[in-house]
Amino acid sequence: MPVHGYHPLANHDQVSEHITAPHGLQFDPAPMQRLIAEGLPTVPPNSVPVVSSELMCGNPFFGGRESDVYAERLKTIAPDACILISIRAQLRILPSIYMQYLTRGGTMSWQQFFEAPAARGYFGFDLAHFEYDRLVALYQTLFGAANVYVLPQESIAADMEAAAQRLAEFCENTDFRGLSQDAHQIRMASYPEHAAPLLRRANHLQRSVLLPNPVFKVGETPGGLYKAVGYVLKMPALARRLKTHQPVSRYVQDRFTGRYADSNARLATLTGGTLDLSKYK
Repeated sequence: MPVHGYHPLANHDQVSEHITAPHGLQFDPAPMQRLIAEGLPTVPPNSVPVVSSELMCGNPFFGGRESDVYAERLKTIAPDACILISIRAQLRILPSIYMQYLTRGGTMSWQQFFEAPAARGYFGFDLAHFEYDRLVALYQTLFGAANVYVLPQESIAADMEAAAQRLAEFCENTDFRGLSQDAHQIRMASYPEHAAPLLRRANHLQRSVLLPNPVFKVGETPGGLYKAVGYVLKMPALARRLKTHQPVSRYVQDRFTGRYADSNARLATLTGGTLDLSKYK
């Protein structure tokens, strides 16, 4: 955010248009380079120019298979950039990814989503996408280890101010004077997991990114029937009764505990043992 000394040079739509959306045979770094060059004179003194979007990590619903391609494109566009990669403990982020999948109109159960076999040439969710060490190693190779900063989201939850200060020091952001009150607000919180079975069934009846032509069209996800179901199941009276019912998290814990142990050990080595990965199982 500009108030914290970070000046965005592109929004999500522009990142999509110039970096992630172009076909591999059509990608041209020049439009994004021009956008950056035009934006740099507007950056206040001592602030850090930023291009940021989760799109550049690839689409997790389909295995994030393009994340290496986007890394190569970034290297072509801005070869001297510093890179921030934010991570979250796998057993916590996987349920969140499934809830995001529902918000985009997904209809599969969590069992199907996480473990459906892929047909040749047709890809779905892939656990390998969350082996963070592989992406970090690639960016370190492309941009240099000293220019890649890995930020566990758990460090933000533990002490947001300290985490923000460490990031500012890495970026040489001398405009950072502490976090604003607005930075502590929760935005776009997902519906609770106990709503998942009904939300995915509501998606069968609505148009969405993942289901553009349903048999019945009762609105469009994430609005319409989906929003109505989510609203009811998020009401305080129900939420209090069902808050411990987390079927997606329970499934992930039962099936994938230990799945990422080797990857997390490699990540610890890549980052020189500087990260607290105690919650990464």
